[in-house]
Amino acid sequence: MLAVAVLACGAAPSEPAIASNPATTGARASTSGIGGGAVAAGGSATASPGSGGSAAPAAAVAARLSAALLRIRSVDHLPGVQAAVGYPDGWTWNGHAGFADLATRQPVSTTTLFDVGSITKTFVAALTLQLVDQGVLGLSDPLSRWLPGAAGNSGATIRELLDHTSGIDDPFAHTSLLDALGARPRVAWTPARVLRYVGRPHFAPGRGWYYSNANYLLLGQILQKATGQSVGTLIRQRFLDPLGMSHTFLQGEEPVPGPTALGYDAPANTTWALTALSDGSPYLPFTSLATALGTAGAVVSTAGDLSRWAQALYGGRVLPAPALGEMLDFGLTRGLHPRWPYGLGVQEVTFRGQASWGHSGLLSGYHAAMRYFPATGLTIVVLVNDDTTNPDALVAALLDAVDASGGAAPPGSPGPSPSAAVTP
Repeated sequence: MLAVAVLACGAAPSEPAIASNPATTGARASTSGIGGGAVAAGGSATASPGSGGSAAPAAAVAARLSAALLRIRSVDHLPGVQAAVGYPDGWTWNGHAGFADLATRQPVSTTTLFDVGSITKTFVAALTLQLVDQGVLGLSDPLSRWLPGAAGNSGATIRELLDHTSGIDDPFAHTSLLDALGARPRVAWTPARVLRYVGRPHFAPGRGWYYSNANYLLLGQILQKATGQSVGTLIRQRFLDPLGMSHTFLQGEEPVPGPTALGYDAPANTTWALTALSDGSPYLPFTSLATALGTAGAVVSTAGDLSRWAQALYGGRVLPAPALGEMLDFGLTRGLHPRWPYGLGVQEVTFRGQASWGHSGLLSGYHAAMRYFPATGLTIVVLVNDDTTNPDALVAALLDAVDASGGAAPPGSPGPSPSAAVTP
């Protein structure tokens, strides 16, 4: 039986907020959060500068980014890492280091798929706001209008589901659910089954802030009922295909072609003595947890795809301006004191005095961060295949490497994006 634990999203980068099973052996199941962690890296990095201008600035930036990636991987003892830094003109650096599979020594590449956990919520929130803009839904619609008898606060609105002010309990905070997921890791779950574990509300709708994966499982059910289509189909038709995101998939609703990075648990957080969490299925990290999370956290993707997504979403190419304004209104939750200011499916996190928009993701064996800096239009995405390392530490290191080049201005004229491949 797997020992399963869940982390609460929204913790400050230096302060993991952990609600866990007392068991300390076996694999862990975790969702949505920030931890701090640490594998050794070696080898070299290469980059191809953009065409039409001097190769030196692009090559210098790529070298600094590659060095930062190697340094953090070595210090934090990461099994594998994938990163992307995107500039507003489309110039993108892609870096990767380490292993997707430690047993076979399969290296991470730019197309290796990682589980990105609660970054899933950015897709569900964008889809919801598109449908609101089209008059299919209303932000003030109560849960009871679409799902009569649903678990939680029936009077909570769609807006309150989106920004976690519904008061609805998080089923993943209960050891009864975690134990059930760990006992039979190869069994697929449905949202309805997961929602049976929702406990009593934490407060009346709108009276507090409490991060709950139930909010986005309920949103997934509402979206399907309102449109008659699966959320995975809608996300692919509206976002993934138009944006050319060919390496992003919603587990449980569509097949996930490889290659994939296995997720690892690192209880000691200091050595290569990691535990692989795979159940041998295509699901990341394993079937029960991936299917249980569904529209709250089951997307797999690459850093390159997520960089493209963040640029499009927060750059105004996915939602009309009024809908994007609703998404990015952090004032509604700021007074409720979330760990980070939270909009509609988006966190506001500050690095070195620079505000960023995006989301983190934590699932057993994986940790991810997607950050867009509105002041410069820069995007930084980091994906790792262990569940103890804080990816925002890597975001900060890559941001420092960019700043050392003189800021977020593109390092060369538009042209082919550089790629850094670090040999394990």
